[in-house]
Amino acid sequence: FIITPVMLPDVIEWCAERNIVCVPGCQTPTELVTAYRHGAPLQKLFPGVAGGPGWVKAVSSALPFLSINPTSGVDLDNAGQFLEMGAASVGLVAPLFDQEAIAKGDFDQIAKNAEKVMANVRPVGPYVRK
Repeated sequence: FIITPVMLPDVIEWCAERNIVCVPGCQTPTELVTAYRHGAPLQKLFPGVAGGPGWVKAVSSALPFLSINPTSGVDLDNAGQFLEMGAASVGLVAPLFDQEAIAKGDFDQIAKNAEKVMANVRPVGPYVRK
């Protein structure tokens, strides 16, 4: 798979021709739909913080064929809310893998972070494609 920070139709098409999943970064509904039409099965909302969970709800309700994956703005506390509002999945790295914990070798803290985010997303249940 390939994840990009921006939506580049030629990259999406190149990947699709080679059966490689491309997850392009998109910010607007138009970019999300364009990515989908060019063959991106999952569209990364970047940055997710710009619109928040309410934005995801509005767009996923109007365009239910999209599989939106918000990133950058998703954290341990709001990941479940993004999923409740219609996101297919979420991406979060920095909140989960705290740099200070990594520097200290405190992998118990990283495990606690993972437990916290899982507790917030588990009640939503698995994604069901519309």
